[in-house]
Amino acid sequence: MHNGRLLTIVGGIFALVGLVLLCVCAALAASTAGFLASAGRTDGTVVELTARTSTTRGSDGHLRSSTSWYPTVELTVDGRRYSFQSSTGSNPPSYSEGERVPVAYDPDDPSDARIASFGSAFLAPLIVGGLGVLFTPLGTILFVKGRRIARQRAWLWANGQEVWAEIEHVGRDFSVRVNNRHPYVVHATWRDERTGRTHTATGDHLGHDPALRLRGRTHVRVLYDAADPDRNLIDLDTHPSQR
Repeated sequence: MHNGRLLTIVGGIFALVGLVLLCVCAALAASTAGFLASAGRTDGTVVELTARTSTTRGSDGHLRSSTSWYPTVELTVDGRRYSFQSSTGSNPPSYSEGERVPVAYDPDDPSDARIASFGSAFLAPLIVGGLGVLFTPLGTILFVKGRRIARQRAWLWANGQEVWAEIEHVGRDFSVRVNNRHPYVVHATWRDERTGRTHTATGDHLGHDPALRLRGRTHVRVLYDAADPDRNLIDLDTHPSQR
């Protein structure tokens, strides 16, 4: 059984970030809706597309770049010409040079304007809200799972049956990554004399090779639930000489 502390921490962070993103989404949507409700309306013309390139580092450690195109729109209000660059970019470009687009502007300051289509006006709230909808339930699930594992571990430490299991394997767990590295894990097996079945215990994910801690040892202490031996944990800190 793996330590539930990491899941609890990660889940709590994800859920908190998700709630913050949902609040930001609501604030952005309310601000945009308020602006559109009081704005003047006209048509503008896309006069330029500006490319912006951003670089991010992927989970594999490699740098990746992406380019988005931001339209600059020109509009005329009361005979005066204004222009603005949209805060929303896309790849491929959502507009082409010379294209006519609906524009909403502040009557007191026509230079404060934005493209009035739903996609352009509400894209930022939709993106932020979508991330919030993803992070909040995911974080909640991880948090609840981590707390459940922590309670199970606490029960095993207090009430688990003790057995000295034979170390079967010590090595990296290539099925997961922690801090972009495969953690080490210990597997141990024992035979239940009552049922004749063989059970396997899997230790916590470890950042360092436990081989030095286990040098010369062939068995580790395992605490398990007698009603369900597959619910167990490995105690690496207790030495066989302490039996």
